[in-house]
Amino acid sequence: MENRALLTVKNLRTSFQTPEGVVQSVDGVSFDVARGETLALVGESGCGKTVTSLSLIGLLAPSASVTADELSFDGKDLLSMDREQRRLLRGSGISMIFQEPMTSLNPVYRIDRQIGEVFTCHNPHMSKKEVHERSVEMLRRVGVPNPEERLRVYPHQLSGGLRQRVMIAIALAAGAPLVIADEPTTALDVTIQAQILQLMRELQQESGMSVILITHDFGVVSQLAQRVAVMYAGKIVEEGSVEDIFRDPWHPYTKLLILSIPGIKVRRGGRLESISGAVPNPLRFPKGCRFHPRCPYAMDICREQQPPETEQDGRRVSCFLRGNGHAE
Repeated sequence: MENRALLTVKNLRTSFQTPEGVVQSVDGVSFDVARGETLALVGESGCGKTVTSLSLIGLLAPSASVTADELSFDGKDLLSMDREQRRLLRGSGISMIFQEPMTSLNPVYRIDRQIGEVFTCHNPHMSKKEVHERSVEMLRRVGVPNPEERLRVYPHQLSGGLRQRVMIAIALAAGAPLVIADEPTTALDVTIQAQILQLMRELQQESGMSVILITHDFGVVSQLAQRVAVMYAGKIVEEGSVEDIFRDPWHPYTKLLILSIPGIKVRRGGRLESISGAVPNPLRFPKGCRFHPRCPYAMDICREQQPPETEQDGRRVSCFLRGNGHAE
């Protein structure tokens, strides 16, 4: 099939053994990522977004257990890969822009070593001169001014925006066709956020890479993504195109997330919504729909049974309201 998905995830389950018991952080998550597409994985902190992404590239603690009906990248089975195959996949196949560059970059190594390491890992015969030239080229490509000078400094000598650009350069250095961007604009001021988002758009158009964008901010989603998968308490509760989700969210959680961001559905002077309560502890998920303790539309059935997933017009949702005229 010509348009076969680059990444296919079916019934992904990730759990951790803890002294208190088994924590099911990701519980039956399924999605595809097409070539050249940006899929946003959206939800509050603690919903399982980052654990989902780390499950794909094998960067979880030894206490983690990862299973799936299918977990394939470019036709290769990720679950059957050994440790060395996973290591080689990271960077050249799937790379990651981590959430906080100040803690993700090594503070005791200069930038040249940290970018150069990507080239030497995937091209061990590359000369020092070639590594240096490619490193300069990557920094220039992501808009770092005076790249020759920046290579010789340490992370703490760069601003937050420049550190994030360095992280993007490292993620793109080996030419990975799939990039996972975990909250790429967190802790940046509004102006720098806009610059980073514009940079990511340009790099995607230039390279044709696919992106999994992990965020809690529908404002970022509206600027970068084509499709959205909304996560809550380890499950995907709604998935669809950006246009459909913004125009008519089917799940109450999705609707409340959108209404909590100014400028999307809420215009100047309008009232922003808030979501009461907090994401449940994965050791003690509530019976029935996991969102029902916080849902303003919860019915008796929501408290007793988990809603089935329904699909319609290229969208899917897990909510009993779909059978009763969804929340307006």
